[in-house]
Amino acid sequence: MFPSVRTVRPPEESARSYVYRVLSMYIRELLLRPGEKLAETDVALALRVSRTPVHDTFARLFREKMLRPVPRGAMVTPLDADAIPQLIWMYRTTTAAVLGELYNNRPASLEGLERCMGEQFDALQSGSMMKMAGLERQFLTELYGLADRLPVLWALESTGGDLYRLLRMIEDPRMWQYIVDRHADLVQALALHDHDAAVAALEAEYNLFDPLLEECRCRFPEYFEAG
Repeated sequence: MFPSVRTVRPPEESARSYVYRVLSMYIRELLLRPGEKLAETDVALALRVSRTPVHDTFARLFREKMLRPVPRGAMVTPLDADAIPQLIWMYRTTTAAVLGELYNNRPASLEGLERCMGEQFDALQSGSMMKMAGLERQFLTELYGLADRLPVLWALESTGGDLYRLLRMIEDPRMWQYIVDRHADLVQALALHDHDAAVAALEAEYNLFDPLLEECRCRFPEYFEAG
């Protein structure tokens, strides 16, 4: 059964764009769980559109590897535990290069990063763990934007959403507190123009992701590719 729709379609948004926005968001945010099966008729009924934009969106999500075809519909693609370490390495390496650019071309202001950190601390204080993966992405967006490297981040994200979905599984506030503290260390290092400290903060955060992957595989084995 397709979950209740929690987003509104603006009058100017096409049916195809609307269906894609909802389905891709639901997959990223685990409202549609890895391995869950979908039927075009159910999605069309829930979103109050015809089957044509749903069919077209399924085809697009097949190409983006967010869905895979199964008899009489589609299935939300499980996470690939073998590919995630490579994705972590790509993010680690590329973000380290961004820090190098920010060292060579010191940004005029870190206000965007500081504002994002404030939102992260507020979410932690209120216990809103569901927001944290999105705020982690927002932090990266601000960081890459400072170096004028947003297209690089978009290319990373298009490689696959498995890292985001992995972070979305984190429910332990202590883990998120550790990550946010590393963000604070990184921003402080950027403010002090201390490249080594900034890289150390980045490495400390990404060093957490490999054991996190193993923990999530133990807690949610049904979310991952079998074998």
